[in-house]
Amino acid sequence: MFFLKKIFQKKLNVDEVEDLLFESGVEPKFADLILEKIKNSNSKEDDLKTLIKKELTQQFQDKEFGNYEPANKSLFVIAGNNGSGKTTFIGKFIHYFQQNSLKPGVIAADTFRAAAIEQLEFFANKFEIPIVKGQDKEDPSAVVFRGIDQLAYCDVIIVDTSGRQHNNKNLMAELEKLSNVIKKKSDKFNHVYNLLTIDANTGLASKHIIQGFQDSIHLNGIIVNKVDSNAKYGALLSIMNDFSIPILFEGYGEDMSHLRKFQFSEYLDRLL
Repeated sequence: MFFLKKIFQKKLNVDEVEDLLFESGVEPKFADLILEKIKNSNSKEDDLKTLIKKELTQQFQDKEFGNYEPANKSLFVIAGNNGSGKTTFIGKFIHYFQQNSLKPGVIAADTFRAAAIEQLEFFANKFEIPIVKGQDKEDPSAVVFRGIDQLAYCDVIIVDTSGRQHNNKNLMAELEKLSNVIKKKSDKFNHVYNLLTIDANTGLASKHIIQGFQDSIHLNGIIVNKVDSNAKYGALLSIMNDFSIPILFEGYGEDMSHLRKFQFSEYLDRLL
């Protein structure tokens, strides 16, 4: 992040700038655009930043970012790879809804990992919200089916799912089954969201993860976690370019308030 500052402070040559861009997860087609602006400009740091921001903003003007507004009678399925910050995000999401005067409830549909249920119970107790849990190794779809009825009085229902690799066919089929169960109950909600959590440090490899989940369930939102350790933050340019799935939120830090809507202009400020 802030690679323009590094360029001006360290007086890097073009090859060093290119290496810095790639280390930041910026794909060649966007790196070339930025390098061209740098090579053809005698501008100061702030002026060059404005120039690059303008160019990138034009390229992404038709994309949607962070356009979620909290709404009553919404259900969220939270999916992601192991280690993508999924459970921590759920804690922050609960806090977010409470700050917006909505009553959330959670369904613990990860029935294969006791620690996952314990983590959700911690958040449920911390924020004093209801939680529906399954039995050990119970079919996650059955837990969700039952949980939707039990939490009907909640404004928002958040469904935690098992962490899974996008190329594990059995686990992806399980997620697809869960999604189909929710579709049968969709008349109970004004909005149903399938959200994917990704780790900012995964970089361009996140594209394969997104595609894998998109092939199984229809994603309508991406959550980027761990952006405070953001070594590959530039990869979001490629994700936004290659997918029509909006990035809704960024998670950073450990505090429950450390969740912000994704705004493209602010993203560029942090990147550049």
